[in-house]
Amino acid sequence: MTMKSAGLARVWAWGRTLRGCDTAVWHLDRLAVAAECRGYRGLKLYQDQSSALSVPMLLFFVRGRRENVWMPATARAVPGGEWAYFDVSRDPWLRFAWCRDAVTAADQVAALMDHLMFPDTFPDVREERRAQV
Repeated sequence: MTMKSAGLARVWAWGRTLRGCDTAVWHLDRLAVAAECRGYRGLKLYQDQSSALSVPMLLFFVRGRRENVWMPATARAVPGGEWAYFDVSRDPWLRFAWCRDAVTAADQVAALMDHLMFPDTFPDVREERRAQV
């Protein structure tokens, strides 16, 4: 795959994301339910007539002892016809899970939130994910 065709595949996937907001909302709803079973609630920031968001997002938020911890997640189309979850606050192009498995995605959200709340206790799963790529 050349750089030009890879760029075109990303543009095409972004277009699928913008047209498929209902699909993104469906994936985010599945993630919200799975994460709630692990004790993390997500605030749904979905599009409506007055929204300035280009894609729907799910904001996970926890009040910490010293500071508050938050992680906005979104579902996007990726090249190859798949959908994936992304943590848009830290690295917007690094997916943290595939949408086909909401349970694994909720485990990743829980691991990320645990690390952000207690960085000395829990490892950073984003670094492990970068090493695999």
